[in-house]
Amino acid sequence: MALKQTKGHVSVEACMFPASGQMFKGALRVTATRRDRQIQRIATRGHGRPTHRSAQASAFAEVEARELYGI
Repeated sequence: MALKQTKGHVSVEACMFPASGQMFKGALRVTATRRDRQIQRIATRGHGRPTHRSAQASAFAEVEARELYGI
């Protein structure tokens, strides 16, 4: 996990998932709190190209999270 930030009622976490060919892709996990419920979704899965290193995939997702959500 490269980044986990909360802004208002939305929490954004940059993470990575396995891709084909023993590679990794970055993704964003967005959790919104409404009343007493938490709504979680994987947003814009697959940021950047697949990479061989998990740290690179997390870095791509972190950059995308900062651009999309302004954190």
